[in-house]
Amino acid sequence: MGRRSLSLSCVAVVLLLLVNAPRSRGSELEPRASATPAPISFDPDENWDGIDGAWNSFTLSVGTPSQYVRVLPSTADQQIWTVQPLGCYQSSDSDCENHRGWFFDFNKSTSWQDNGLWDLWIETNLGYYGNANYGYDTVGLGGVGQGGPSLPNQTVAALAVNDFYLGVFGLNPKPTNFTNFSDPSPSYMEDLRTQNLIPSKSFGYSAGAKYRGFTGTLASLTLGGYDAARFEPNNLTFVLGPDNERDIVVGIRSINVTGNGTINANMLSEPMDAYIDSTVPQIWLPLDACRKFEDTFGLVFDQTTELYLVNDSLHTQLLQQDPSITFTLGVGPSGGDAVDIVLPYSSFDLTALPPYQGLTNQSRYFPLRRAANETQYTLGRTFLQEAYLIVEWENANFSVSQCVWPNQMEKNIIAIQPPTDGSDASQYTNASSSPSSSLSTGAIIGIVIGAVVVISILLALLVLHNRRKHRRDSEVTGEKGASPMTEQPDDSRVFPKAELPAVEPVNRHGKDKAEHANERNPFDELNYRPNSAVTPTTPGSPGSPSTGFFTPHLSRNGLMSLSGPGTPSDPAEADNKEREIYEMPGDAPSRQEMDAPAVGEKQAMMLRERIYNGVDPLPSPTSGNGRDSLTNRGSNTLSNRGSNTLSNHESNSLSNRESNTFRSSTLASSPVQPSDIISPVHSSDRGPLTPVHLEDRGPISPLQPEFSGFRFSFEGQPSEPSDLSEPAGSTTDSSLRR
Repeated sequence: MGRRSLSLSCVAVVLLLLVNAPRSRGSELEPRASATPAPISFDPDENWDGIDGAWNSFTLSVGTPSQYVRVLPSTADQQIWTVQPLGCYQSSDSDCENHRGWFFDFNKSTSWQDNGLWDLWIETNLGYYGNANYGYDTVGLGGVGQGGPSLPNQTVAALAVNDFYLGVFGLNPKPTNFTNFSDPSPSYMEDLRTQNLIPSKSFGYSAGAKYRGFTGTLASLTLGGYDAARFEPNNLTFVLGPDNERDIVVGIRSINVTGNGTINANMLSEPMDAYIDSTVPQIWLPLDACRKFEDTFGLVFDQTTELYLVNDSLHTQLLQQDPSITFTLGVGPSGGDAVDIVLPYSSFDLTALPPYQGLTNQSRYFPLRRAANETQYTLGRTFLQEAYLIVEWENANFSVSQCVWPNQMEKNIIAIQPPTDGSDASQYTNASSSPSSSLSTGAIIGIVIGAVVVISILLALLVLHNRRKHRRDSEVTGEKGASPMTEQPDDSRVFPKAELPAVEPVNRHGKDKAEHANERNPFDELNYRPNSAVTPTTPGSPGSPSTGFFTPHLSRNGLMSLSGPGTPSDPAEADNKEREIYEMPGDAPSRQEMDAPAVGEKQAMMLRERIYNGVDPLPSPTSGNGRDSLTNRGSNTLSNRGSNTLSNHESNSLSNRESNTFRSSTLASSPVQPSDIISPVHSSDRGPLTPVHLEDRGPISPLQPEFSGFRFSFEGQPSEPSDLSEPAGSTTDSSLRR
């Protein structure tokens, strides 16, 4: 697993370097770019609609099956507005449906998804109010046979109010939020760009002029670009304003009126900012500017309709004067580039129809409105009759140019490209949604590869850490590699062995340190077990619990045994006959409290003399010599104090004399350790041993002198504590007693 993790890490690092490595220009391979779509030139109808003037409209298909409606472009709106049949419910106009641009009956559309009744929202600052039934439906550009794109799930409003007499086609790309900002509905312009139907979120628009030519000059609308044949280019570029409700804002430095040499006046007392909005027809100016227009043109303000109505005599006079109104636009109040947009009087010569502004009869009017404050300063469709507007939403800029009037058949469509760095300024001008940004494909790939590299490195480090920890634990417990009892192919290998601390030995018997160092250690021979399966461990080290609790475990033959302090659990050093390993003599441990002198100095000296005089350290259990008596008596005594451990697998059969060992951990003070004293017991002399159940006693510790219970008791005999002397009536074989 570790090598595999390291391999994956290396591969991920190489991939990351390949992705981020600098390339020379000669060898760099550019990705194949998708085909850039062409702009959409949305041709208008030949209809001139509206009750507030004559405006060139556009046809949309809405719903399934398609229902066709005529609408006007709106630079302020992002939705599709249509008129429903209720819009003519109380009208006295016999041709109301045609005047309102035809109906959209959402009840007849099988693809309509109703979303409830909502306010129309825009133009409330100008006194326009109303609501509509909102929903989602399919919307296509153009009429029958025009073959424009059709997009499903578009936000559609079906209205019936009179403030907006015709439907609108929103050109703003900002989304619509009905309930919250987390689930916006994209605009038509946004979906066109997302589906790669236009090169960018931009448009070029001029409202058209009915007064130009015999039949009028139609409007021009290009989505994703502009028609260069419809305007005079200039070097002035405006930046979209920070208020997304009024972002297409220009600075008006002056409004000059000229005509036949008799009129020459500036209508503005100071420069001002105004919002270009094709949703409304009029031009909204400050009151003092309106008063100057009144004085210059002889206009009369009608308090009832709040319109400047023009009678026949005034109309004739103005036609004779034929004044021109020039709007000088700039980025600031002064300095820098500026552009002049000239409007003839014909562009202000409009006709209103009832029920506009409460009119009961058709009347001419001058499209000038009094603004109450600067939030109402607006340049409406009247201004766009002679001005060509280009807005680049993604680049956050726009331009205004003077219209020209070429042959209707001439077009020069230019695509507007999005920012080269992939940014989209239109996302930051959307108050209805939080700003967002997108990552390029290369950035996403780099992030993913980096994450894979980090995870792989962490996994590799974790594996290495676990291996090192396991190696350290194995070295401490002596479990690393093979057992010392196993034959090794390499004789030069040194096996780790737990040793007692090399401290200054204690001269207890008058011998000097040199004698102790040279003489043979009798305990090494006593610890020899040819068939032993345990290895020595260092007290307190891993694998050698020092808590004093006995731990059950399974032996190699499947029997349960108990191990604990004083119980051999590792192979003895003497078992390894390939090479002798010498220990430094350790300090004799001090006598622990509450120990019983089971084996005294005299017995230890006797045992040492036998060993030194050549007596076999492991005599036959049946020899009946004094050592058997000594070890047997010592082991019986120690077993009564609960300090020895008897393995469970030896409780069923005691015939194996080498594996039946009583060891005491309480004889640390004696020169001869309990592990050195072997007490063979014959099964023929005693009955089978039965383990005593100690569920109610808890763990047995050899350091608890007050414990007097047997680990094992003779079958049929009560588990009574015994004294150091043999109990009366004992059935022990005489060969085991001395």
